[in-house]
Amino acid sequence: MSTYSRPELARMRLLCSAAILVSSFPLATLAQEITVLDTIVVEGEEGEGLTEASTSISDDDIMMKSGGDVADAIRATPGAFTRTPSDNPGVSVNIRGMQGVGRVNTMIEGVPQTFRNMSGHAGSFDDQVFIDPSLLAGADISRGAVSGAAGLGALSGAANLRLIDVDDVLLEGKDTGGMVRVQAGGNGSTYNTLVSGAMRRENFSGVIALSGYEQGDYHGGTSGTVTLEGGMQDVEFDNADDTKSERDADAQSGMVRLHFTPTDDSTFDVLGLWGQTDFLANSSSGYYWETEKKLIKGDYRYNPSELVDLEISAYLQKDNVYFPGSDDQSSSSFNGRDGTDTGYGVNIANTSHYDFGTAQLELSYGGVFQQDEFDGNAQSGGNASGTLKKYGLFVDSTFETGAFDFGLGLRYDGYKVSGVTEATAAGSGDCPADATDGRCIDAKETRSDGEVLPSISLGYRPMENLRVYASYAETMRAPTASEMFYPGGHSFSGSVSPSSQNLDLEAEYSDTYEIGLTYEAAGVFTFGDSLSLSANVFRSEIENYVVYGFDPSGTAGGIWYNTDGTTTMDGVELSVGYENDLFYADLSFTKADTEQPFSLYAGIGNDIGRLPDDFGSLDVGVKLLDGDLILGSRVRYVGDSVLAFFDEANSWQVPSYVLVDLYGSYKVNDGLEVFANVTNVGDTLYFEANTGIGDLGAENFGQGREINVGATWRF
Repeated sequence: MSTYSRPELARMRLLCSAAILVSSFPLATLAQEITVLDTIVVEGEEGEGLTEASTSISDDDIMMKSGGDVADAIRATPGAFTRTPSDNPGVSVNIRGMQGVGRVNTMIEGVPQTFRNMSGHAGSFDDQVFIDPSLLAGADISRGAVSGAAGLGALSGAANLRLIDVDDVLLEGKDTGGMVRVQAGGNGSTYNTLVSGAMRRENFSGVIALSGYEQGDYHGGTSGTVTLEGGMQDVEFDNADDTKSERDADAQSGMVRLHFTPTDDSTFDVLGLWGQTDFLANSSSGYYWETEKKLIKGDYRYNPSELVDLEISAYLQKDNVYFPGSDDQSSSSFNGRDGTDTGYGVNIANTSHYDFGTAQLELSYGGVFQQDEFDGNAQSGGNASGTLKKYGLFVDSTFETGAFDFGLGLRYDGYKVSGVTEATAAGSGDCPADATDGRCIDAKETRSDGEVLPSISLGYRPMENLRVYASYAETMRAPTASEMFYPGGHSFSGSVSPSSQNLDLEAEYSDTYEIGLTYEAAGVFTFGDSLSLSANVFRSEIENYVVYGFDPSGTAGGIWYNTDGTTTMDGVELSVGYENDLFYADLSFTKADTEQPFSLYAGIGNDIGRLPDDFGSLDVGVKLLDGDLILGSRVRYVGDSVLAFFDEANSWQVPSYVLVDLYGSYKVNDGLEVFANVTNVGDTLYFEANTGIGDLGAENFGQGREINVGATWRF
């Protein structure tokens, strides 16, 4: 069991307070006194679990401003970063310094993405999402404790990638139509295309889309030098020869969304997503990857009154990975390495609204179950075959009266992890004729646990547009099958040994404290303008932080184990936005201290995910010709960071860098819009923060100047 640093008495007080709040309202009696209002439509999906500190990213942020780079758009938000090696198009989200093995719940339309390849040589313990940016309508980044189903097993936050829908395709006022988007670039981003069609009828609407992209080699910046300090010795780099970084990736994807409205108070939605991404992880290994995704999800919503807003959601997805090899890799031990990650889940939640005139109560409660299973062949290496089941119950309440709001939450998160403890490769000895997956499975083991996790928040509005708040929440992350049963090394033979497993591995627990303020106002300086401000300070105290290495208890081989003591992460996050009829400006800034412990082989697959000391962006633009012409510029700042290599002593300090981008769009008519952007205008030389040793070894610098042009045609 976990040992907490706070007194258990304080914990019991929180639990009792939550129980008292829920039980103090006679719901059946109150229901008789409530006047049922007309149905209110709220934009956004119920149960997304948005926190006090949340940020939304639009498709313009991804395509127009970032040139289709999803990771780039995420890095422009407070508290959020990514792991972005140059030779891997997968997106790995970092929130408040935590990433990998489920610490951040990265989702596509609310479906958790659990695929990871830990085979070494470009492998990573981070959750990796392969998605065509043309299919995205935006993303929601939630920092801290997350409510509802999205918060199951999430230690530090969630990122939900939203796909395009009917309204993104159709012109205003049309019920049938299509959209074509094309984009091309000159320094690595070869092309990106999207073709989609949509229709809307009285009780039905739907959209179908096909997309594809290709990425090629790119040149690093040529302006300036980069000096890495530390490691075995300080190293200085320039790029006078205009070094080319080899990159070869292409993808094809498709999706379909159907919306049914059988009655006035119910809806049923179906989502299907499929795709394939192939790439050469050249700088870190030289091996080819082939990944495939298939996802189907159904959502049902029943909202007849303010007391009943019921949502039921279920999904099934499969992610396959193959190492097909090539003519010059005929003898590679990675050739033929296959694996399938299968996930499915279901959640149900109801939200009730109570209006007492001068006070309002919102109560949301439900349950969730998710399963993630990896099945590898005899060459699966570090991708240990196993299953993680997570389940939970949750209740969240918000009570508002006058200038005050008070929130209490209580959830139970449980898990059961199982995997193979002993196995030998088929044909390497006595092996049953019915051996599966090319292995003889000799023994299996399971472990389960659960925890009650309370949360509390208090807000106050000293004036109409200003709110200050404070919150406290507990979160938990279950250990994965890979951590508990990781066989170590590459395990080319397919054998699994108990010597590199830790069946006593415990879950990670975090206590997160946060204080902050939000301000939103219209007509501040001129008629029609708007000003928004969000600032917060957070501190997370993590028990049982899991790392890979030599267990202090004396284990001979490397294993995953819980560190002693408390791992502390804290920081300040700030965002400011202003807009009027002529121009806009958005500022994002983060100052963080996230020095979690290093794992063995840090930077070589086992990525630590430390944020830069500080980072931020400033985005300014003008709106001309009645808003049809937009011209803007974005300045991206990334402070000093660490390039992890084995341990603290051998790691390098990466210097800060500043990148300037230009972008613009012009609405030719109602159906046609053209856009362009220039990233890294100054062709600045830099190493990406939070990547890995592979980029350094291959001298793969960050991308130099790149020009992208594109057009979107709706008809």
